[in-house]
Amino acid sequence: MKYSDEQRIKKTYDKIPWLMISGLRHRLVHDYDGTNWNIIADVVFEELPVLIAELEKIK
Repeated sequence: MKYSDEQRIKKTYDKIPWLMISGLRHRLVHDYDGTNWNIIADVVFEELPVLIAELEKIK
């Protein structure tokens, strides 16, 4: 995907917390020992279903 397409998608779907998603990924990849698994569980069970519903609108 081109950078310009990515930026257009992020602007169009501004309800999706793009920065938080990339931040979480960064923490998981680079700070494994410092990962708070309670926060991860909250994201998976509370926030992920809402995110999936928003992402399905992009199809």
